[in-house]
Amino acid sequence: MEISKLELAKLKDMNTSRDYFYPRYLECINKYGSPYNKSPNFVTCVQNLPDQCTPNPCDMEGTQVCQDLMGNFYCLCKAGWRGRLCDQDVNECSQQNGGCNQICYNQLGSFHCACYSGYLLSSDSRTCEDIDECADVHACGEARCKNLPGSYSCLCEEGYKYDPEKKACLDVDECAAKPCEQTCVNSPGSYTCHCDGRGGLRLSQNMNTCEDILPCVPFNMARSMKSLYLGRMFSGTPVIRLRFKRLQPTRLVAEFEFRTFDPEGVLFFAGGHQDSTWIVLALWAGRLELQLSYNGIGRVTSSGPIINHGMWQTISVEELERNLVVKVNKDAVMKIAVAGDLFQLDRGLYHLNLTVGGIPFKEKDLVQPINPRLDGCMRSWNWLNGEDTTIQETVKLNTKMQCFSVMERGAFFPGNGFAFFSLNYMRTSLDVGTETTWEIEVIARIRPASDTGVLLALMGEDRTVPFSVALVDYHSTKKLKKQLVVLAVENVTLSLMEIKVCDSQEHVVTVSVKEGEASLVVDGTKGQSEVSPEQLQERLAVLKRHLQEPVHTFLGGLPDVPVTSVPVTAFYHGCLTLEVNQKALDLDEAAYKHSDITSHSCPPIVHNTP
Repeated sequence: MEISKLELAKLKDMNTSRDYFYPRYLECINKYGSPYNKSPNFVTCVQNLPDQCTPNPCDMEGTQVCQDLMGNFYCLCKAGWRGRLCDQDVNECSQQNGGCNQICYNQLGSFHCACYSGYLLSSDSRTCEDIDECADVHACGEARCKNLPGSYSCLCEEGYKYDPEKKACLDVDECAAKPCEQTCVNSPGSYTCHCDGRGGLRLSQNMNTCEDILPCVPFNMARSMKSLYLGRMFSGTPVIRLRFKRLQPTRLVAEFEFRTFDPEGVLFFAGGHQDSTWIVLALWAGRLELQLSYNGIGRVTSSGPIINHGMWQTISVEELERNLVVKVNKDAVMKIAVAGDLFQLDRGLYHLNLTVGGIPFKEKDLVQPINPRLDGCMRSWNWLNGEDTTIQETVKLNTKMQCFSVMERGAFFPGNGFAFFSLNYMRTSLDVGTETTWEIEVIARIRPASDTGVLLALMGEDRTVPFSVALVDYHSTKKLKKQLVVLAVENVTLSLMEIKVCDSQEHVVTVSVKEGEASLVVDGTKGQSEVSPEQLQERLAVLKRHLQEPVHTFLGGLPDVPVTSVPVTAFYHGCLTLEVNQKALDLDEAAYKHSDITSHSCPPIVHNTP
């Protein structure tokens, strides 16, 4: 059984006097006498006793030196060791963490300081200093690096999340959380909510839910039951059809009050069928025009003052002694000799067909074709000396056949319909042969009733919307509620301009888009661009490709297209007049117009008086 050094030392302590020192001490006494005699020989004898450090009782690793104490010994310990034999380690970390700033590691006879991850031990071997991981340009890849105490963070813009494996910022699909009441569209770094504009909805203040589009400017929509609106004729069917039968030949007498801002259209037709005898009283260039057909011979006469100034005029047409006399405010402006009667004998009765606000055949069969559509108002009518009363009863029962009590110039869009034209925006330049150029110039004069709606938009045959100018009540990228005019190619806004939509004033919106440039100007102030120069050129190239195919030009709204295809799908509500490529658009000439849209008349704004 082995005995440790410590046990051996203890045994040595106990047995030294008996086994080593005392017997030899007695020998020295026997030889040299009592120690009290202080004999030099006795001293020498005692000093020559065996060395207590041989063999060395001290721990070799922890001892600096062993000192012989003549019958005993002393182990001088190295730093970091303690105990009689210097075999016990001193734990420096137990006192004030060994002086270490962060981590202290004890070792046999020593210790060392260390640092947490993200720190580096400084030259004093005790203090820890932060490592700036962002000094490595590759630490976060394409993300932004932010140094932190002992660490670092890779940051992405809002709407993105960091992928540590790819060291890249990846888009967050916010739509997965279904934040929108209706349609959600994810976009790089963001998302947008869309509401059914055609259904009369827009985004509410929180930019997620939908609310009704409500007027912010009141228009005087009062109508007169004693008036007849002629402008609802669009499909070719006259507004009113009357048929008179008489036993005796009867002369035509027609009188009524009339007002309009429309320069062209049909007031009434009277006579037989297309190939017999008839007359048409119409407007042409703002003046009265009379077209006559007697037994296949046609005549056209136009005379009198311009009357499309919106004021009430009294107009009469009367057969007198083989003449037709037309009067404006009791003054004769036309007197035309005629060669027959308008009432035609058929099976013993004299017949006369009379249509108001249209003709009973195609306009191409007129003596001189005109557009029969007429945005005009008639009242106090008297057909054949007041023998007919059915018109008034019909008008009383149908408010849409009634005129606005007061009206001003302009087309009125009620917020539930649109009109469209088939216009071509490509043209061949004569200077360079057959090279084609394109241009869209729009001047819109608007008096809006609400802050959301399409002013003008182009739609292709594939139902894409390559171009639009619209009112919108929010900034889609900044998600701010603002009243804006936006110019867009497809669903990308090129330019926008803030506008005070609800101030009851007329505003002028000017748009110019052509090869290489696009501008939006509202009331003389240029709008701000929302795209980079490179994005602008890319969008204009997209628009040009669309314009090389047939497009329809929509006013006041769009047909059923996806809400994501364009910034705004809502119908425009308010007054609107448009010039496109330096030509005023007459809604009477549209390929289609909703019957509630008035082409040349707009009710006035109600101004609140204090």
